[in-house]
Amino acid sequence: MPRPRIDRARRSVTVPATLHLRRFRGARLANHHLLTWSEGKAAGNALLVTPVSDRAILDALEGLGGRPGNNLSEAAWTERSDPLSDAPDAVARGSRVAISVVLPDGRRRPVEDLLVDVDGRGFVWVLAGNRALIPKWKSGCVVCLQSCPGSKVANARATMRDLEEGRSRFLLSKFAEELGEGARVAVELRLVDRPSPLRGPASRPASRPASGGR
Repeated sequence: MPRPRIDRARRSVTVPATLHLRRFRGARLANHHLLTWSEGKAAGNALLVTPVSDRAILDALEGLGGRPGNNLSEAAWTERSDPLSDAPDAVARGSRVAISVVLPDGRRRPVEDLLVDVDGRGFVWVLAGNRALIPKWKSGCVVCLQSCPGSKVANARATMRDLEEGRSRFLLSKFAEELGEGARVAVELRLVDRPSPLRGPASRPASRPASGGR
Protein backbone atom coordinates (compact mmCIF):
# COMPACT_ATOMS: atom_id res chain seq x y z
CA MET A 1 0.00 0.00 0.00
CA PRO A 2 1.48 3.41 -0.98
CA ARG A 3 2.34 5.68 1.92
CA PRO A 4 2.21 9.49 2.13
CA ARG A 5 5.41 11.51 2.19
CA ILE A 6 5.75 13.24 5.56
CA ASP A 7 7.74 16.44 6.09
CA ARG A 8 7.97 17.06 9.83
CA ALA A 9 9.60 20.46 9.41
CA ARG A 10 6.69 21.71 7.28
CA ARG A 11 4.17 19.62 9.24
CA SER A 12 2.89 18.41 5.89
CA VAL A 13 1.70 15.25 4.22
CA THR A 14 2.09 14.89 0.44
CA VAL A 15 0.49 12.30 -1.83
CA PRO A 16 0.52 11.72 -5.59
CA ALA A 17 -2.75 12.42 -7.35
CA THR A 18 -4.39 12.34 -10.77
CA LEU A 19 -6.77 15.00 -12.02
CA HIS A 20 -10.16 13.73 -13.25
CA LEU A 21 -12.08 16.58 -14.84
CA ARG A 22 -14.73 14.37 -16.44
CA ARG A 23 -15.48 12.56 -13.19
CA PHE A 24 -15.99 15.83 -11.35
CA ARG A 25 -18.28 17.24 -14.06
CA GLY A 26 -20.36 14.09 -14.29
CA ALA A 27 -20.40 13.16 -10.61
CA ARG A 28 -23.58 11.64 -9.25
CA LEU A 29 -23.23 14.05 -6.34
CA ALA A 30 -21.68 17.12 -7.95
CA ASN A 31 -19.67 19.81 -6.16
CA HIS A 32 -18.59 17.63 -3.26
CA HIS A 33 -15.59 15.28 -3.60
CA LEU A 34 -12.23 17.01 -3.99
CA LEU A 35 -9.65 14.31 -3.11
CA THR A 36 -10.42 10.62 -2.69
CA TRP A 37 -8.53 7.34 -2.33
CA SER A 38 -8.53 5.38 -5.59
CA GLU A 39 -9.90 2.26 -3.83
CA GLY A 40 -12.73 4.11 -2.10
CA LYS A 41 -16.35 3.98 -3.19
CA ALA A 42 -16.40 7.71 -3.94
CA ALA A 43 -13.39 7.68 -6.27
CA GLY A 44 -15.61 7.85 -9.35
CA ASN A 45 -16.92 11.26 -8.28
CA ALA A 46 -13.71 13.02 -7.21
CA LEU A 47 -11.68 15.70 -8.95
CA LEU A 48 -8.41 14.33 -7.54
CA VAL A 49 -7.70 10.67 -6.87
CA THR A 50 -4.71 9.31 -4.94
CA PRO A 51 -3.37 5.78 -4.44
CA VAL A 52 -2.77 6.62 -0.76
CA SER A 53 -5.63 5.62 1.54
CA ASP A 54 -7.68 8.10 3.51
CA ARG A 55 -6.78 6.23 6.70
CA ALA A 56 -3.04 6.57 6.00
CA ILE A 57 -3.41 10.30 5.37
CA LEU A 58 -5.40 10.80 8.57
CA ASP A 59 -2.84 8.78 10.52
CA ALA A 60 -0.04 10.96 9.16
CA LEU A 61 -1.77 14.26 9.95
CA GLU A 62 -2.58 13.13 13.48
CA GLY A 63 1.01 11.94 13.88
CA LEU A 64 2.17 15.48 13.08
CA GLY A 65 0.03 16.84 15.93
CA GLY A 66 -3.18 17.54 14.05
CA ARG A 67 -6.27 17.57 16.26
CA PRO A 68 -9.36 16.13 14.53
CA GLY A 69 -12.70 17.71 15.33
CA ASN A 70 -14.78 14.51 15.11
CA ASN A 71 -17.91 16.59 15.67
CA LEU A 72 -19.97 15.57 12.62
CA SER A 73 -22.56 12.83 13.01
CA GLU A 74 -23.49 10.38 10.28
CA ALA A 75 -26.87 12.09 10.22
CA ALA A 76 -25.28 15.18 8.68
CA TRP A 77 -25.18 13.09 5.51
CA THR A 78 -28.18 10.79 5.83
CA GLU A 79 -30.56 13.54 6.93
CA ARG A 80 -29.28 16.30 4.65
CA SER A 81 -32.69 16.64 2.97
CA ASP A 82 -34.66 16.57 6.23
CA PRO A 83 -35.77 20.11 7.17
CA LEU A 84 -36.44 19.00 10.74
CA SER A 85 -32.93 17.72 11.41
CA ASP A 86 -30.18 19.91 12.85
CA ALA A 87 -27.38 17.53 11.88
CA PRO A 88 -26.86 18.75 8.29
CA ASP A 89 -26.21 22.29 9.58
CA ALA A 90 -23.16 21.27 11.61
CA VAL A 91 -19.83 22.86 10.65
CA ALA A 92 -16.66 20.75 10.75
CA ARG A 93 -14.07 21.53 13.41
CA GLY A 94 -10.43 20.56 13.87
CA SER A 95 -6.92 21.79 13.25
CA ARG A 96 -6.56 24.17 10.32
CA VAL A 97 -5.04 22.75 7.15
CA ALA A 98 -3.62 24.40 4.01
CA ILE A 99 -3.95 22.35 0.82
CA SER A 100 -1.73 22.84 -2.22
CA VAL A 101 -1.38 21.27 -5.63
CA VAL A 102 2.29 20.57 -6.33
CA LEU A 103 3.10 20.67 -10.03
CA PRO A 104 5.75 18.45 -11.65
CA ASP A 105 8.23 21.38 -11.67
CA GLY A 106 7.80 21.81 -7.90
CA ARG A 107 5.62 24.91 -7.99
CA ARG A 108 2.75 25.00 -5.49
CA ARG A 109 -0.69 26.40 -6.10
CA PRO A 110 -3.56 26.54 -3.60
CA VAL A 111 -5.94 23.68 -4.34
CA GLU A 112 -8.72 26.29 -4.52
CA ASP A 113 -7.16 27.44 -7.82
CA LEU A 114 -8.64 24.32 -9.44
CA LEU A 115 -12.15 25.61 -8.79
CA VAL A 116 -14.51 28.48 -9.42
CA ASP A 117 -16.42 29.10 -6.18
CA VAL A 118 -19.82 29.93 -7.68
CA ASP A 119 -21.49 30.95 -4.43
CA GLY A 120 -18.46 32.75 -2.96
CA ARG A 121 -18.51 30.88 0.34
CA GLY A 122 -14.73 30.55 0.42
CA PHE A 123 -12.57 27.84 1.94
CA VAL A 124 -11.48 27.03 5.48
CA TRP A 125 -9.93 23.57 5.57
CA VAL A 126 -10.01 21.72 8.89
CA LEU A 127 -8.99 18.27 10.06
CA ALA A 128 -12.49 16.86 10.47
CA GLY A 129 -11.24 13.35 11.32
CA ASN A 130 -14.29 11.09 11.12
CA ARG A 131 -12.22 7.94 11.61
CA ALA A 132 -15.17 5.94 12.94
CA LEU A 133 -16.93 5.96 9.57
CA ILE A 134 -13.95 4.68 7.54
CA PRO A 135 -14.79 0.96 7.93
CA LYS A 136 -18.52 1.60 7.66
CA TRP A 137 -18.72 3.82 4.59
CA LYS A 138 -15.48 2.79 2.83
CA SER A 139 -15.82 5.93 0.73
CA GLY A 140 -12.12 6.75 0.70
CA CYS A 141 -12.91 10.46 1.05
CA VAL A 142 -9.89 12.56 1.99
CA VAL A 143 -11.04 16.13 1.25
CA CYS A 144 -14.66 17.21 0.81
CA LEU A 145 -15.87 20.64 -0.25
CA GLN A 146 -18.39 20.78 2.59
CA SER A 147 -18.57 19.67 6.22
CA CYS A 148 -19.12 16.00 5.42
CA PRO A 149 -18.94 13.26 8.10
CA GLY A 150 -17.05 11.07 5.64
CA SER A 151 -14.24 13.57 5.05
CA LYS A 152 -10.84 13.54 6.74
CA VAL A 153 -10.34 17.20 5.82
CA ALA A 154 -13.44 19.35 5.26
CA ASN A 155 -14.34 22.85 4.17
CA ALA A 156 -15.80 24.55 7.25
CA ARG A 157 -17.32 27.32 5.14
CA ALA A 158 -20.13 25.05 3.92
CA THR A 159 -22.45 22.43 5.38
CA MET A 160 -24.22 19.40 4.01
CA ARG A 161 -27.40 21.48 4.02
CA ASP A 162 -25.68 24.00 1.77
CA LEU A 163 -24.76 21.23 -0.66
CA GLU A 164 -28.25 19.76 -0.63
CA GLU A 165 -29.92 23.12 -1.22
CA GLY A 166 -27.53 24.27 -3.95
CA ARG A 167 -25.67 26.94 -2.00
CA SER A 168 -22.19 25.41 -2.35
CA ARG A 169 -21.43 24.98 -6.05
CA PHE A 170 -18.15 24.75 -7.93
CA LEU A 171 -17.00 24.80 -11.54
CA LEU A 172 -13.61 23.82 -12.92
CA SER A 173 -11.22 26.73 -13.28
CA LYS A 174 -9.14 27.69 -16.30
CA PHE A 175 -6.10 26.43 -14.39
CA ALA A 176 -7.69 22.98 -14.00
CA GLU A 177 -8.61 22.90 -17.69
CA GLU A 178 -5.05 23.86 -18.65
CA LEU A 179 -3.63 21.05 -16.52
CA GLY A 180 -5.99 18.72 -18.36
CA GLU A 181 -7.67 15.36 -17.87
CA GLY A 182 -5.32 12.81 -16.32
CA ALA A 183 -2.69 15.34 -15.23
CA ARG A 184 -0.37 13.89 -12.60
CA VAL A 185 0.32 16.18 -9.67
CA ALA A 186 0.87 15.91 -5.93
CA VAL A 187 -1.33 17.23 -3.16
CA GLU A 188 0.19 18.65 0.03
CA LEU A 189 -1.87 18.90 3.20
CA ARG A 190 -0.07 21.11 5.71
CA LEU A 191 -1.08 21.77 9.30
CA VAL A 192 -1.08 25.48 9.99
CA ASP A 193 -2.24 25.43 13.63
CA ARG A 194 0.19 24.99 16.49
CA PRO A 195 0.75 21.31 17.40
CA SER A 196 -1.65 20.05 20.05
CA PRO A 197 -1.64 16.78 21.98
CA LEU A 198 -4.23 14.19 20.96
CA ARG A 199 -6.11 14.04 24.22
CA GLY A 200 -9.19 15.50 25.83
CA PRO A 201 -12.82 15.40 24.73
CA ALA A 202 -13.86 15.63 21.11
CA SER A 203 -15.41 18.85 19.89
CA ARG A 204 -19.11 19.15 20.56
CA PRO A 205 -21.46 19.35 17.55
CA ALA A 206 -22.12 22.82 16.24
CA SER A 207 -25.56 24.19 16.96
CA ARG A 208 -27.91 24.94 14.12
CA PRO A 209 -27.89 28.61 13.14
CA ALA A 210 -31.13 30.52 13.48
CA SER A 211 -33.04 30.71 10.22
CA GLY A 212 -36.50 31.79 9.29
CA GLY A 213 -36.49 29.56 6.21
CA ARG A 214 -36.50 26.17 7.98
